[in-house]
Amino acid sequence: MIMLRSTFLAFALPAIGISTAQLPPGCPATAGQHLFEVNDQWAAREPSAFADARPVRFPSEAARIAEHLHRVRQHLALDPPEGLSLPARSQRWALLEALDTYADRGIFPLNDIVAGRSPVFIDKLGNACAVGHLMITSGHAELAERISEELNLAYVHDIAIPEVAEWATTNGFTIDELAWIQPTYDHMKIRDPSLVATFQLANGDRFEVRGPASSGAAQKLRLLRKDLAGDKVLATLPLLSGVKIMEYNGHLFIGGMPPDNGPSAELYEWTGKSLQAQDPFTGRLGIGSISVKNGRLTIVGYALGEARPQERYLTEAGEWKEVPPTPTPEPGVVIPEERLP
Repeated sequence: MIMLRSTFLAFALPAIGISTAQLPPGCPATAGQHLFEVNDQWAAREPSAFADARPVRFPSEAARIAEHLHRVRQHLALDPPEGLSLPARSQRWALLEALDTYADRGIFPLNDIVAGRSPVFIDKLGNACAVGHLMITSGHAELAERISEELNLAYVHDIAIPEVAEWATTNGFTIDELAWIQPTYDHMKIRDPSLVATFQLANGDRFEVRGPASSGAAQKLRLLRKDLAGDKVLATLPLLSGVKIMEYNGHLFIGGMPPDNGPSAELYEWTGKSLQAQDPFTGRLGIGSISVKNGRLTIVGYALGEARPQERYLTEAGEWKEVPPTPTPEPGVVIPEERLP
């Protein structure tokens, strides 16, 4: 029996019918119905997903999309195509790991283009869909950008660009697998395009990372605190892209991809009094995720063109140490997620 990752919240309520047209993530429905809402390939690829009649719901659309990606990734890890070369098998495994990290990050394209659900390859904020992210991670950003320019709302099966099939074969995937990975996104409007990232404390106070105040202002990100007293700019930092923010031991950590020009620091720490730049990696990497594992702050970094991520954890002495890379197992072999010493 395959044990699949699940973050569902279960409720003892009657199951609803099979029709899932515009099923909100917070509406109780079966696991299969929620997965089908994100990608209808589930009906053909894994109909057993509809066998569980227990109703579940999700706290957000992003959580439901992440669950879809994690489940597809686990199926694909256990069932690779026949006849893969060793390089393609290795690349496939590395990209499946990257897909897990992408899902955990939870930043997906916004569909503010058409009503209803639709794929969006890359949105106007530069957020790539899962397939686009895999292309970019493998060093084929130009192909992802071409698809975005020519066929941004197309389903994978309708993207008639020969290089897509070539990329899939080289990286150990079939077109049908990519079509299963590709989510659709519900129609949303961008309410506040200047808001880059946010984090709320237990007491209700909120920290926000925002873009420049205007085109004529200093082209830097701004760290603000919002409370009952109003908004206060705490510090400014370089124009990171793909920004993540997290609180750890009373400090805020803000990470992302540093700009081409300027300092190479990928991470900034707000101590409550000052902002300190940190550079945990050698070179210029992008922060894929910030999380706590085994009680320690852990970051995942990606170098452009390299599929395999690098990980660092923060020691009690305030130093960043390398997390040993996960060995590539044979299909079906489970590697524990917790790997910190």
